[in-house]
Amino acid sequence: MKKIHLQHLTKDGKLLEAIFAPDHGMNLLSFKKDGLEYIAQDTKEEFLRRYAGLGALIGPHFHHRKKEKIPGNNDASIFPHIAKLDLSKGGDPLSHGIGRYSSWNVDETSTSVTAHLCGLDTKKGVTLASLEGFDFKMDFIARLTGTGLDIKYHVHSEVEPSTIGLHYYLALAEKEGFVTIPCKKEYNDLGNWKTIPDSWLNEKGFLHFNLAQQSDFGFVPNTEDFSGKATLSTPSRKLCITYKADSEQNAFQIYHPKDATFVCIEPVSAKDPRAPSGTHHKLHINIDIL
Repeated sequence: MKKIHLQHLTKDGKLLEAIFAPDHGMNLLSFKKDGLEYIAQDTKEEFLRRYAGLGALIGPHFHHRKKEKIPGNNDASIFPHIAKLDLSKGGDPLSHGIGRYSSWNVDETSTSVTAHLCGLDTKKGVTLASLEGFDFKMDFIARLTGTGLDIKYHVHSEVEPSTIGLHYYLALAEKEGFVTIPCKKEYNDLGNWKTIPDSWLNEKGFLHFNLAQQSDFGFVPNTEDFSGKATLSTPSRKLCITYKADSEQNAFQIYHPKDATFVCIEPVSAKDPRAPSGTHHKLHINIDIL
C-alpha cells in the first residue's frame, strides 16, 4: 500500500501528521497532533475488509444508490471486497461511491497532496464511468496548516446528480462527547424531516448532540452563505470542522452507532444526500485541532 505522509509544525512547535493511501481510495489512515491520534484506529479492520473505516471518502454518490441506478458491477474479480459482502437482499456493492475503492492519481509535497480521479480511469481494464454508472471528475487537495487539515474537494458528473463528502471515523476513545452545530430546527432521519427535540439543543439554541445516543442523522447549518461549523468535544480531544460549499446543497451527516468508539461528522454536498441534486459541487473543508 502506497502511503503519503504529510507533516507540519503548529505555531507552538507541535508536530501535525496526516497519512493518506492514494491507491486505497485516498483514505486518511492517520491524523495526529503531537502523537495523539484523531482517527479511530480500531476501524482499520473495516477499511481492510471493505474500504470503510479510518478516513474514507464519499463520492460521487452517497451510501446506497437506488437499485435501478446500480449498473450490475458486483464483480469480485474487479472488487475483491464484494466477496465479503452479503448482497442477498440487495444493497450497493460500491457504497458511498467508487472514489473510495479506486487508485487516485496524485502529486505530493511534504505538506500537501493533490489527487484526481475520473470516469476514464480504469480498474482492471474497465472504466470507472461504467462501474459507477456515469462519467465524472473528482479533485481532492489536502494541505496541512498550522492548525490542521485544509481540504478542497470537487466533483463534476456528466448526467446523474452527484454527491461528495468526508466520512472520517473520528476517535471517541472514551465513548462520550458532544457534537455542537448551529443549525436549522429540523433534522434528516433517513430521508424523513423531523423537528429537533429541545433536549438536543443548548442554551443558544444550537444542536448539542450527546454521543451517548446513536445517530445517523443529517443537519443543515443555519447560515446564508453555504457554510457550516461543527465542534466535537470529548474528554481527551477537541476538533472543529468547518466547510464552505458552492450552493445551498450542503449539510452535516452525523453517524455514530450505539457505544461506538468513533463518530463520523460528515460534510456533504447535499441537503438530503439520499436524494442529491446537481452535477457540480465544491466543498472547502477545514479540520482544526483545538
